[in-house]
Amino acid sequence: MGYDAPYAGLIMVDLHCHILPGLDDGSDSLDTSCRMAAIAARSGVRSIVATPHCNTRNELKNYRSEALTRAFRDLQAELDRWEIPVKILPGAEILVRSNFASLLEKGSLQSINDSQYLLVEFYFDEAPAFMEAQLSAAEGFGFVPVVAHPERYFCVQDNPSLAAGWFERGRVLQLNAGSILGTLGEGAYDAASLLLRWELAGAVASDAHDYRRRSPDLLPLIDALERRFPSLDPERLLRTNPQKILQNKPLR
Repeated sequence: MGYDAPYAGLIMVDLHCHILPGLDDGSDSLDTSCRMAAIAARSGVRSIVATPHCNTRNELKNYRSEALTRAFRDLQAELDRWEIPVKILPGAEILVRSNFASLLEKGSLQSINDSQYLLVEFYFDEAPAFMEAQLSAAEGFGFVPVVAHPERYFCVQDNPSLAAGWFERGRVLQLNAGSILGTLGEGAYDAASLLLRWELAGAVASDAHDYRRRSPDLLPLIDALERRFPSLDPERLLRTNPQKILQNKPLR
């Protein structure tokens, strides 16, 4: 099977994918990473931002370092060896905790493709006041927060206007494919649907962790977007906006 983009030639960018082997709860081996990349490529993805979990409490630090840079390079070399047409770009999914501002000050955090865009996540039960304070802290250091899967946070599920406020302040809301497809729970499905109807989403990404249960295949997502949200442009969410982020350009 070849790697021609099967959806009307749509070439996509996956901004959030746990494809680096052995660094977190995503890919467990180089073989798994290559399988994930091949599946992504067959669905039309040509660029993947590798986003290992960063700053978790269980020693998954993955701060900016030569070792992390080498991990990006090593995976790219393996994909090139197997002629899988996917470009691996640097990133991290940063868990925002009380040490966040200190890490920002030290320059310890890997942004998306070394841009001003920083992919951040919170505990699902985090307090809105803490979230707002930390997003503002990132902006104070010159970053544009890309809020990973806002639809999964309980406070957004209870009060979607919180996410609307983030959008109005220029933060990017990155929804998960699994939330839109209904595989991440009813609360995430309902919240994602509402954010899409309100046209608040800046990007949609796979948040893939493997090639079976949480796959990087984005074709089912495109089908769901076209079927359930015909007024939305999948290309804006899966290519145009993500490409602007990679190029360090404003989304609006």
